Amino acid sequence: MCPQNEISFPDSTVNCWIEVILPLALPIVYTYHVPAHLIPEVKIGCRAEVVFGKNKRYSGIIKSILNTAPQFPTKPILSVIDETSILFSVQLKFWDWIASYYMCSLGEVMAAALPTNFKLNSETILIYNDDIDDDFSSLNGDEFLVAEALLIRKQLQLVEIQQILQHTNIYVIIKSLIDKNICFIWEQLNEKYKPKKESFVTLDAAYENPESLETLFAEWSGAPKQMNLLLAFLHLQKTNGDVIQSELLKKANATAAQLNALKEKKILVVEKRKINRIATKEKNIFIDFELSELQSNALIQLNQVFEEKNICLLHGVTGSGKTLLYIKMIEQFIKQDKQVLYL
Repeated sequence: MCPQNEISFPDSTVNCWIEVILPLALPIVYTYHVPAHLIPEVKIGCRAEVVFGKNKRYSGIIKSILNTAPQFPTKPILSVIDETSILFSVQLKFWDWIASYYMCSLGEVMAAALPTNFKLNSETILIYNDDIDDDFSSLNGDEFLVAEALLIRKQLQLVEIQQILQHTNIYVIIKSLIDKNICFIWEQLNEKYKPKKESFVTLDAAYENPESLETLFAEWSGAPKQMNLLLAFLHLQKTNGDVIQSELLKKANATAAQLNALKEKKILVVEKRKINRIATKEKNIFIDFELSELQSNALIQLNQVFEEKNICLLHGVTGSGKTLLYIKMIEQFIKQDKQVLYL
């Protein structure tokens, strides 16, 4: 557990405001007022339960504490969730650096950096932990009500828990239940990557032997465009192996309707296949230029640097041949069966 940060206001008579990082892609941090009874609990690096937008609740990270009133109206925080800070001050500084370096918001950094159990909002779903027994005798009244509801329902949204308790500040209770392993937070991971698919054309199994194919041609009548399409398919199959539908239609100057006709006659088959988005090249490559003496010396120095470090700054005026050095180094890495990202 992280130690408490050095800034706090134990004196409840002091007016207090805090800047809160919310787990959203917002360009700024938002300022909230701290009610007098919560001032002793406020510490940098703790989570505070706040309302943002149209009554949506979030657990945000307290980034700084202010004793000067801002020039705009502020909402009060609902509760301080943590007794001690969950983040060091140096970690918050590191978040600032990440947001600046990657040109993103502090909220996006927070959403990526914090474990799931630390991220609470109105849409959060709690899942009952079936690995524990149902002895809730150690729980207080509010915790018992939520635990009983979870035991029956197995999962609850935070808005449902708020309806059960009729409380304005429920995040402290949720944190306690998570700490006691009564429940855990469910986080949905949406797979954004979709494999690329292409339509491939193959010959129906009935015509894979030459005899049946000869019989087909001998008995063919009419539909010359379908015949041209079939001949184009056989040519591509012989020269390319795999036949892609789009390439076949282009080569035969045919339409999808003509291809569908051959499908209905059970002569050709069209199927979707996953294809690699990254075009693979032969690794046995050779560069057909020679480096100058200065470039060769620079390449030797580059290789020496990379034996000790994983980064090197190559300095040279425009037109001095730096790109040729890049090409030579790319050649070296590819021959070692490694990958190169060139920007």
